[in-house]
Amino acid sequence: MNNYETVKKCAMHGLGLSLLPKTTVTAETQKGYLAILPLEYPNFKLHVQLCYHAKKQLSLPMQAFVQLMCTSTQHVPLSLEQANKALPL
Repeated sequence: MNNYETVKKCAMHGLGLSLLPKTTVTAETQKGYLAILPLEYPNFKLHVQLCYHAKKQLSLPMQAFVQLMCTSTQHVPLSLEQANKALPL
């Protein structure tokens, strides 16, 4: 699923949990349809894709932004045991 509305509707129908930007669920939380669970995991990482129109030329500021976003950072993968300790359920 790649549509916020679809993901929100699934959560509202009890089909699971989702990670969404807070701004996309403001109305639903104010109406009591969804609840926000506070997450405080400083090492939490979300893998996303940066997409743009393949046939359009990017402006210089956009090229700089893409370069900044695509700069890789070093990280050390956690073992399953370390991950379970880091993110208790």
